[in-house]
Amino acid sequence: MPDASGGIDQPGRKLVAGDPSETLLDFRAGDLHRVRQTVSAYAHEWGVPGDRAGTLLLVASELAVNAVRHGGGIGRLRLWRDSTGVVCEVADRGPGLADPEQAGRTAPGPRQSGGRGLWILRTVADDLLVVSGPDGTTVTAWVSVSWRL
Repeated sequence: MPDASGGIDQPGRKLVAGDPSETLLDFRAGDLHRVRQTVSAYAHEWGVPGDRAGTLLLVASELAVNAVRHGGGIGRLRLWRDSTGVVCEVADRGPGLADPEQAGRTAPGPRQSGGRGLWILRTVADDLLVVSGPDGTTVTAWVSVSWRL
């Protein structure tokens, strides 16, 4: 449940939009491959295990595609790690979501043509924060990682 600061409290961690980033990348539709390459390179550099790296890549890719498709055609990727995992944040300048708290919480119907992106992200990411308003939407996803020491 979101708290007053816009974060989500969970035992042992608090996901808050706007944490310091390790990576900052602005992108458009033609740059989606660069988003994937950047995330993959950082996952490798940081030693993210294969299964979690795959999850992180799926999360980043889906967020970037959503930003381009629904968020005004451009997005900004921020990627950083903490002691419990990797945080991937994508912001766009689209019209915003009517109900960001509920976005993607229920599976779309079989005949529904869209609405699967955030639902998929909520099923694969360990935590997801959606902040939306008239100036755009920011989705912050956390993928847990057991770091090797």
